[in-house]
Amino acid sequence: MRDVFEVKRERIRADLANAREKASQWQARARDFERQLTELENTEILRMVHDVASSPEELRGLLDLIRAAQEPPQKNLTDPKEV
Repeated sequence: MRDVFEVKRERIRADLANAREKASQWQARARDFERQLTELENTEILRMVHDVASSPEELRGLLDLIRAAQEPPQKNLTDPKEV
């Protein structure tokens, strides 16, 4: 006769294998959603750029302004008040 603990171990191992398979499926699904979201965001960005209908130089200037606004201010390490 099989030991009760052996039966429980086999059931738990089967549940673990099933859970790992489902986790793998969910991870693949999450990656697909991330890909779809990135694709949609990129499409939206392209649409906005086309709507602006600016020259490449104007767009480059606009991107430079956006980058400058996103950069944190530089601390002046020589001024003891800011350190």
